[in-house]
Amino acid sequence: MARLAGSAKHARERRSGDPAGAAASDDDDLVQSVRTHGLISCSVVVKPLWSDREFALLSFGHTAPLVSAQQEPLQAPVSSQRSWLTLALARPIYRTRRQTVTKKLVPHARKLSLLAICACLAACGGGGGDGGSAGGRAQFITLAYPGGGELGQVKKLSATTTSGLPVTFSTSTPDFCTVAGDQLTLVKAGECRVVASQPGGKGTDGSQWAAADDVSQLFNVLKHEQQPDVPYAVMLRLGTATVELSATTRAGVAATYTSVTPQTCTVSGRTLTVLAAGACGLGVTAAANNDYSALTAGSALIAVSATPPFVVAAQGQPQSVVLAAVDKDGKAMSYQSKTPAVCAVAGGSLRLTAKGLCSVTASAAGGGDEELQMYVDPRFFASGFSTASTNPSRTVEQGDIATSAGFPDASWCGAVTPSYCNPSVSPISATFSYDIKPASNSNWKGDFSWSYFSFEIGAPMARNGSSFDLLPFDLKTEESLYVGLAVNQTLADGKEGIFVRIQTNHLLKKKDGNDCYVTASVHLVPTTAALVGYVIPLKDFAITDKCESDDLPQTEGWMFDWGVSAESKAAALDQLRAYGIRRLQFAPVTLNSKRPTANADGSVPTDPKDPAYTLTTGITVMSPITVQ
Repeated sequence: MARLAGSAKHARERRSGDPAGAAASDDDDLVQSVRTHGLISCSVVVKPLWSDREFALLSFGHTAPLVSAQQEPLQAPVSSQRSWLTLALARPIYRTRRQTVTKKLVPHARKLSLLAICACLAACGGGGGDGGSAGGRAQFITLAYPGGGELGQVKKLSATTTSGLPVTFSTSTPDFCTVAGDQLTLVKAGECRVVASQPGGKGTDGSQWAAADDVSQLFNVLKHEQQPDVPYAVMLRLGTATVELSATTRAGVAATYTSVTPQTCTVSGRTLTVLAAGACGLGVTAAANNDYSALTAGSALIAVSATPPFVVAAQGQPQSVVLAAVDKDGKAMSYQSKTPAVCAVAGGSLRLTAKGLCSVTASAAGGGDEELQMYVDPRFFASGFSTASTNPSRTVEQGDIATSAGFPDASWCGAVTPSYCNPSVSPISATFSYDIKPASNSNWKGDFSWSYFSFEIGAPMARNGSSFDLLPFDLKTEESLYVGLAVNQTLADGKEGIFVRIQTNHLLKKKDGNDCYVTASVHLVPTTAALVGYVIPLKDFAITDKCESDDLPQTEGWMFDWGVSAESKAAALDQLRAYGIRRLQFAPVTLNSKRPTANADGSVPTDPKDPAYTLTTGITVMSPITVQ
């Protein structure tokens, strides 16, 4: 220790004329001296101003309770501009001290940098205790946070040591979680503490390591969330229908129901009365128990229509569809499943028990059969849409939603506030509407010759920090695309239809050097503005943008009215099989440029110079979007 103290003293004498430089140089000499000569023991002690407890700083950003502080500490605040905020864990509200062993090394007035302190700590194996001198070199454990989880989950534990020696795991809360090897099982709701230990021993290089201090992680084991047990859909073809709802949630806890859509359905006790086609929304509540949290604001949405939904997102749970008792003429109906491995008729309901295509024959009294089909748990391109402020304009699967539109000398996105472009997202739908307001621009000459409308939904992506990585979405065996679409009334009145396009992942360079993705399209003509679910065979798509490739045919938009060549359809299917889906695009054949929206009083403006004269084009895409 004498040589160490002397070298520091000489350094101070050499640089006494430069206080700022002396502090930095003293630190450098101190680090070098520690590396050369070592120390018997050392520790850095911090004491929060709000607490009487002392903590030993063991490494950057890591603290542990002080085991022993019997020696009288020497006051030496760490206040270097270079480092003390880091030492104080970014909070300048600590007092710091060094123990007596450093008294020969540092006079009372010395200000140490974090670099010098860490050198001392590294030399003696960390802060507090005996620095590992009793049983070998000191080692430390880093235990990865296993994260919270629900009952029944099994997690893999991970930890490393500075010695490289293996770690063993245990728990101090066996009532809530158990450990077997590196497997952690969550068995009861409450607090689980996982402990990582390393008893010391000889490393691969022959070094002897002392036992490491145990390191632990504490987290909450969560209860399961309850799910309502209600029908997935109700078939209604005439009058009204009554359905007896389950007395319990899927967890077996007593449930209560209220209707949030009284125009579609009402509830009295457990009796659901379905009044009309549409969406029947129910509020569902249930108490908590030992394994399940309370359902305090639960909701369930039941589809009501003349036919069952084509896509059923069962998510691994058995689902049911209430079958219509009579047809639209009041004739009794009966049903028989053609795919008993997927679905079965039981009483007045169809039980969906497995993934795949459910096919049912519906027969009316007096003759007449009808084939009903439902696809259970297909591949989801988009199961829903995100409304979180931190993740706007994306699907649940992280696919992005992009919109833009414009019309020369009339209106375009971002031209005014509020914008002429009106995108909106709900958990089950994404809508893009665009307003043309000729009166808003004095340059407008009545020319509707050129415009654009772009509404795109991207393929699933994976979050990678602050960015997203595109995931492959191939179409190797699937035969159809399912999507629910609605349009605004004035667009539907035009009867020109919309294009549904699949932009593939086939990237080509155009002659001007711009990137281009081969795109295939299909033409739909909605018969109503209301929501309709479309099952679109992939074999019906035709290539509409070949990106100037000489190897591909191309179908222009107007050609869909005259019939699309088999060559273009075959080429499109080959492209879909080879390159999959990058984006789905939805666009009108032409923007609505002739049918103004009615005023609130029902009158229709006729003069384009009238500020109320608005030509709206709107498309709504409903979830789920699937391939099967």
